[in-house]
Amino acid sequence: MATPIFAVTTRGLEAISAAEMRASGLVVSRIGYRRIEAACDDLGAVSRLRTADDVFVHVGGWDEIGHTRDELKRLTTFSAALDLEPALAAVRQIRPLPCPIHFSVTANFVGRRNYTAPEIKAAVAQGLMQQRGEWLYTDDDTEAAINLRVFMEHTEATIGVRALSQPLHRRLYKQQHIPGSLKPTVAAAMLHIAGAEAGMRLVDTFCGAGTIPLEAAFMGAWAVGGDMDAEVLRAARANARGAEVPPRFLRWDATRLPLVSGAVNVAVTNPPWGRQIEVNAGLQSLYRQAFDELRRVVRPGGPIVMLTTYPELIDATPAEQIEISLYGQTPVIVRYVG
Repeated sequence: MATPIFAVTTRGLEAISAAEMRASGLVVSRIGYRRIEAACDDLGAVSRLRTADDVFVHVGGWDEIGHTRDELKRLTTFSAALDLEPALAAVRQIRPLPCPIHFSVTANFVGRRNYTAPEIKAAVAQGLMQQRGEWLYTDDDTEAAINLRVFMEHTEATIGVRALSQPLHRRLYKQQHIPGSLKPTVAAAMLHIAGAEAGMRLVDTFCGAGTIPLEAAFMGAWAVGGDMDAEVLRAARANARGAEVPPRFLRWDATRLPLVSGAVNVAVTNPPWGRQIEVNAGLQSLYRQAFDELRRVVRPGGPIVMLTTYPELIDATPAEQIEISLYGQTPVIVRYVG
């Protein structure tokens, strides 16, 4: 019997995550805001997804959730009545669960209400402890064997148990972080948009901590990344130590790449952007020259994919543009044809 699940993804990447899920053999039934509902015969298959932030076994749903604080008592009552056994049985098929179980609660919502996400978590945790007297609540998700996710969209709520022991977006290779480091699931989505495949040669000219090249290497592409900052490159190389075929990381000027023309099949990169970056002549020149270099090193007709809040600085017409939510901002993933 197929297991009902739902995946949570970055806003704007729902269709991309749904496509990856279908390609992995999951049967997608609904795409909503940051959420894809599906069914799978092999729950272990969800561990191979790269663009979804997390995956949960569907437990149930609540409707007619109001916006007043009285709803918190109802949430506790609803939680105490949840039938968790089918979801727990599905999870036990792919990983052991300890006894006693430490559990955490994750909550988020769409739509205005007079209570907060932490208050939702507390109300749901109270209900679960009423039902499962042997379970122990922890606010630290890393200590929990079970995470219960409550996803509220206006008056409806979807509830699930995390399928894996940790969120999908938490990559084991990401040991070294730098400010503004790219979210791995967004990097994977950019590679999907670029059409990157195993055996392709890929370049990332603003590699940071190496997330894009490492995601590319995971899928079997030959990847090279570069940055001007030596400290950043040390972080990238440290993150690459566990890779089966690690990318190459070079110190370079993105406007003067040490690569021959047509050297790569595809370019995927994350240039400087965000509210902390002033749009001035220097940034405009950097974008223009860096993009010209990408067009030079990418084979004719090859894709160039960039994440930025400043697509207007690139003197080219995009073939595709997708707005996402990231770090409280709304950058766009832009695909050009080289």
